[in-house]
Amino acid sequence: MNFSRRNFCQTMLAGIAVGAAGGCQALGCGGKKPQAAVQLYSVRNLCSKDLAGVLKQLKAMGYDGVEFAGYYGKSAKELKQMLDDIGLKVAGTHINANELRPQNIGSLLDFANEIGNPYIVCPGGGFKQGSEAELKEMADLFAQAAVAAKPRGIRIGYHNHQHEFEKKFVNNTKCAWELFFDQTSPDVFTQLDIGHCQAKNQDPMFWLRKYPGRAVTVHIKENYAVSKTGILGRYHEGADPSKGVKWDEVFAFLAAHGCEQYIVECESDPSTLSAVEGCIQYMRAKKYV
Repeated sequence: MNFSRRNFCQTMLAGIAVGAAGGCQALGCGGKKPQAAVQLYSVRNLCSKDLAGVLKQLKAMGYDGVEFAGYYGKSAKELKQMLDDIGLKVAGTHINANELRPQNIGSLLDFANEIGNPYIVCPGGGFKQGSEAELKEMADLFAQAAVAAKPRGIRIGYHNHQHEFEKKFVNNTKCAWELFFDQTSPDVFTQLDIGHCQAKNQDPMFWLRKYPGRAVTVHIKENYAVSKTGILGRYHEGADPSKGVKWDEVFAFLAAHGCEQYIVECESDPSTLSAVEGCIQYMRAKKYV
């Protein structure tokens, strides 16, 4: 399954083995502990009714922050106050690529600075990627946005769904994910959605190793082919466990290579907190966070 956030954003925003990593798994080798966060698209139906109430429950579960995909009618000032009162940090926001264009990026960065958001991520809306020329245009846009964002203390990233691994370019040698990141600035980070990657029969570790140090934030969920809820390590009846994500390997690599945010996104049922709660319980039990 592929629960796209692209239309939602448009409307709302108008290796290393586990043993070798050792202590890096809970505490990054750079000395900074990765934070656990939730992409609020996972619980969007609840947020639209009581945003503050949902944030309080996420904090009580043990989450450090949240990533936005729309702001539920709140101003930057209101959001900052709400988050400060509850004790959560901003782990990023998902936006439409049109927000990165020169005529729009100033207001985008202003809002991000006001709420204390250091990461702006595009999950696919606002541009085409059906040809090499379109991917080059997209890569250049993100590179220009990264230049504008860097002095403001903000990083720009791109988030995958599944289609980025389907069509091949450059004489059938590179998928869209690879061609984009090979052409854009190294300052543009990869927000690899581990579950979507695995669901497309891709090895997440291959892509993490290909761009080491660029997975500044990642999206965490189980492969929906084996877990209807997306809860890490929890498979539905009849599922093939071999198709599940090898989480020990993934988290060890991320912690050892500077990942700052583990962002849970279980978007299959946006009217319950049970999936995001199951994920934080798993991560804490395994001492990933």
